[in-house]
Amino acid sequence: MKKMILTMMLTCLMAKGAEAQIGPYDTYMRMPTTDLYDMGMMNAYARVLAEAAARRQEIYDRYSNMAVEAYKNRQWNSVIYYVNMALETKYYSGQLYYIRGYAYEQNGNLRAAKKDYKKGKKYGSIEAARALEALKAKSKRR
Repeated sequence: MKKMILTMMLTCLMAKGAEAQIGPYDTYMRMPTTDLYDMGMMNAYARVLAEAAARRQEIYDRYSNMAVEAYKNRQWNSVIYYVNMALETKYYSGQLYYIRGYAYEQNGNLRAAKKDYKKGKKYGSIEAARALEALKAKSKRR
């Protein structure tokens, strides 16, 4: 038992750092465990978090703009792809859910359209709420 405790203590003392990935699009970053409470390291970590958030926002903006362009051009499969990529950044928009739901509806996938319209309504899209009601009325008529 003493040998196991001694081995664990030595292992902990020898560990000089840990690797972490902040976001899905970020590279791994090595953080020294001995300097976790150093103000310089904490500031560096905060700066890395801010940069990662800015990159995610940039990716979100790029893909959401591409989704809107595809929507205007009536390219429904492209709309679905670009909205999926935009939503992977963990920024959510009722408008994006609405246009993806509309694309699903145009492709004949009414179940997915209804699901997206509900999410769009949850995130404040008036268009999604109207489309959801229209889809429900359409389903009742069938």
